Formats: sequence, C-alpha cells, structure tokens
Amino acid sequence: MQKRTTRSPHWTQLLILLWVALLCLPVTASADETTTSDEEEVRETLLHPPRRSYRRRRVIVVRPPRRPPPRRRLVVVEPEAEPTRRDVLGIGLRLSGTGLDGQKLGLSDLENPAMAGFGLQLRSRISGHWGLELSADYLIAAENDTGFSQTTVPVMLSAIFNVLPDSAINPYVLAGAGVHFTSLSYLDGQFEHHILEVAGQLGAGVEVKLGDSLALHADIRFLSVYKNLGSVTEVSSGCLSSHASETGFCNGLANLDPEDKFNIGAQFQAGATYYF
Repeated sequence: MQKRTTRSPHWTQLLILLWVALLCLPVTASADETTTSDEEEVRETLLHPPRRSYRRRRVIVVRPPRRPPPRRRLVVVEPEAEPTRRDVLGIGLRLSGTGLDGQKLGLSDLENPAMAGFGLQLRSRISGHWGLELSADYLIAAENDTGFSQTTVPVMLSAIFNVLPDSAINPYVLAGAGVHFTSLSYLDGQFEHHILEVAGQLGAGVEVKLGDSLALHADIRFLSVYKNLGSVTEVSSGCLSSHASETGFCNGLANLDPEDKFNIGAQFQAGATYYF
C-alpha cells in the first residue's frame, strides 16, 4: 500500500495569482466608477438640460435717404377741344345785286343798269386763315319798255383772309380778279353786242357758322371793270329795214365806240355754304 504525498504549491505560482488579482481589481473599480458617473450625468441632463448659446450674426441694413413726400398738385383735366377743321371744301348758293357806273358802248343811257341774280360758289381753306373762292353769278336787269336789256355772268377767283377762323362768327376780307361775260341787247334784240371784260373785286364780310358743316355769309364787294378782251356784234336783218336804220344805228358802226370803258360799282351778296 502506497502513501500519497502532498506537495505544497510553488511560491512562483502564488506570485502569479497575486499579480492577476491585483490587475482585476482596478478594472472592476473603474468600470463601476464609469457606470456611476454615466448615470449621474444622465440624471443631471434630465434635471438640468444644457443651454445652447447661439451667436447672432450682425446684419447691416442700408436704407436710402428718405425723400420728402411729393407735393400734391391740383390737376384740372379740360375736355379735349375738337380739332379745327382745316383744308375743307364747301359749296354754296348766294343771291347777288350789282350796280355799275359808266358806259359800255355809249349807245344808250340805260347801259349798266342795276342787276340782280343768283350764283354758285366753291370755297376751300388752304390754311388756318387763308382760303380761296371760285364763283360764278348770273345777273340780269329788270324788264323795261325801252327795248334795252343787259345780262352779265361774272366768273371770279378770290383769296380770302379769315380773321377768326375758329370762331362761330368769322369776319373776312377778300380780293380777286376774273372776267365778265356781258351781253347788251338794243331794240328788243335787233342789235346785240357781246363783250368779254376783265374785272377785279375787293370786299369784306362775315360768316356765321350754324354747325360743323353749314354756314351763312354776307358781304359787300367793290368792283372795277375795264379791259375789253373781245367783242361780237350781231345785227338782225329786220333792224336795217326799221326806223332805226335811218339814223344809222342798226348798221352797227354809226355810233359804236370800241374803246375800253372803265366801270366801277359795288356788289352785295348773301348766301349759305355747306362744308364737306
């Protein structure tokens, strides 16, 4: 029967075990301390949440200089005036009366009697103040028992100056020239003489507008008739066998004075014009 022998541990093994124990102790303590500190930090965060500080940026606002408020002005809006009618054309009718002083052939004291008639005129404005008038009239002497008659057809072109062209009442002056077709009849037409004469006129009048298109006018014109541009004499065969042939009148040459005669007179007109 064998006996068991018990050996005591070696001293080196005891040192190793002691060293391992010493190493484990600090680790455990540090872990416990870490755990405790973490719990306290969480509790402190819950009870006293941290405050965050924000840094504000400095903003510089540049404002323009203040201007004084504009002054209030009272603006009066006037209605637009209708455009002035320019360059218009008008056609009109007129009544006319004429009287001349002087002789035509010197064959009768009844030459150049007072005559009346009607006429047609065309008026056009070429600018604000200036215009033109083209006219033709038919004038005849009143019937009488002397056997003498006279008719005249004046055809005239005149320049018109409108003093107040934009006014409802417009005074005007005019000056022009033209021709007169004059027929003289003696002894109930047995002896006739036709003359083409040069004439001039100078006058003044007033035009009253009744609207944009219609106007009335009246004027007086001073006439001068001088130059004979041509003439035609007609003598009937009955005149040569009449009593007038004994005095040499009907031969058309006995008392005929072909020289130019200067006649002056006046003409009054009144009428209406329609402007387009």
